[in-house]
Amino acid sequence: MDTEAGPAQLARAQALLEIGRYDAARREVTALLVVEPHHAEALCLLARTHQGEDNLPAMRDAARHAVEADPEHQDGHMLLAFALVALEDPAAALASALEAVRLQPDNWRGHSALAMAELGQGHPRRALRAAAHAVGLEPQHPGPHFIRGLLFDQIGLKRKARASYRRTLALDPGHTEAMTRLGRLAIGDARVSEAARLLGAALSEAPTDHDARTQLDRLLFGVGGWAMLAVWFSGALGLFTAFPWMWATVFLPPVLWYVWAARTWRSLSPGLRGYARRMLRVDVRARVRLVGLALCTLSAVALTVCGSMLEPEDRPPAWLLIPTVAHLLVLFAMGIAVALVDRRVAGPPQAGPRPADAVAAPTDMLAEHRDASFAGRFAWRMFRTGAVLSLVPWGISMDPPEAWPVRAPIAGAALAALVGYGWWVRRRLLRRPGPPNALLGLLLTPLALGMLVELVVILAAAVLPTAALPLPDLIGVPGFIAIVFGVPAWIGGLLSAGVTGVGRLLRRIGHRRSS
Repeated sequence: MDTEAGPAQLARAQALLEIGRYDAARREVTALLVVEPHHAEALCLLARTHQGEDNLPAMRDAARHAVEADPEHQDGHMLLAFALVALEDPAAALASALEAVRLQPDNWRGHSALAMAELGQGHPRRALRAAAHAVGLEPQHPGPHFIRGLLFDQIGLKRKARASYRRTLALDPGHTEAMTRLGRLAIGDARVSEAARLLGAALSEAPTDHDARTQLDRLLFGVGGWAMLAVWFSGALGLFTAFPWMWATVFLPPVLWYVWAARTWRSLSPGLRGYARRMLRVDVRARVRLVGLALCTLSAVALTVCGSMLEPEDRPPAWLLIPTVAHLLVLFAMGIAVALVDRRVAGPPQAGPRPADAVAAPTDMLAEHRDASFAGRFAWRMFRTGAVLSLVPWGISMDPPEAWPVRAPIAGAALAALVGYGWWVRRRLLRRPGPPNALLGLLLTPLALGMLVELVVILAAAVLPTAALPLPDLIGVPGFIAIVFGVPAWIGGLLSAGVTGVGRLLRRIGHRRSS
């Protein structure tokens, strides 16, 4: 082989990789590897092309071959660590990251890989220390700031994550991933004008960026979802239009939504406005939201008319229950319909490489809920256990209540058990987060409210004097509802764990007998 051909091919592959032409870069690298199959630098470039297409198993294999070809090549260990972190093998990722740091202790990439591996092992403080060290090594490079922002984002420190992403953009104004991440955080904070500006900038830099388009669709469909909720709340307020002063509040939610939506529309570039109009015409997810808006409007108008027919001093008639229940059912039915349509359009989560026509692939509106499945799984387990632990404190605080010297130790023990279980389950989930589950993300808010109710019940049983008991309805009734739903869920989880454990034991016994 020509001695000049190898470096020239590597340079061309690197240039193609930087502009996102992964297939062309891979062809250049593959041609070189045919002649030199153990070329460590070429194998690392091959791993980077797979990384760009989210083909994590292929990235892992290429990085592993690079390590085998040259165990002293730091990039191979670093890429292998990142691939293993994404494939949820934190122990092996940590070993590769430590080797990368050993080979080049002054290279920020090794410390960033170490930070991600430490987080995968359930050590967020160690991860943040490693990320801070990486930033200290290259404070003017956008890479370590972005990795540090990802860590803050995964841990839940959104304000610090936002600061790291902004620092990344200050150093590299064209960093599309940082723009997309900032846009995602802005959507979560309901700062849609800022999100529209950031996502528009990201798509102008990289029009085929699937993640940025996903966040843009999330913003647009979110505006449509809030339209349904605004009209629905307007109908709920319309139930009380027997009082003349309630008419102003009936129109308040739609007016506020219109002002918010108009401001969002003005924040969109002309190209994004055309994209939004096209989505309204051709996307089934937009159509189902429009149908939901129409149904919520009809039920809201019907409920408002029924409410205006009443007199303030009269008792509500029995027939009023029919439009009220219908109004509730419309909201629940449309929520289920939206979730089902979003799931059907997006299909199952992509576990393999991103398809070549990813720009034409439908966006996944449930991705955010899958990303929230860690918090949802934590809230689900805490809610179930909290219901069991709050059962006795709730019972001894109702009529007739037990004396404070009896209640305080019981409630204190329940509180200590709940806090200890929370610490244990958080560490366990950091090490074994489980598969993404959109349903857990969807249920995060009600589960968190249930956890809060159970905690308030336990604290009230521990600190309230006997004269303030039984528990007021504002605490006692929600506590009862949480217990009614949580205790059977805890029993079901216990039975499921027992059946799973017995099944694993039987499989092991059968395997030993067969061997």
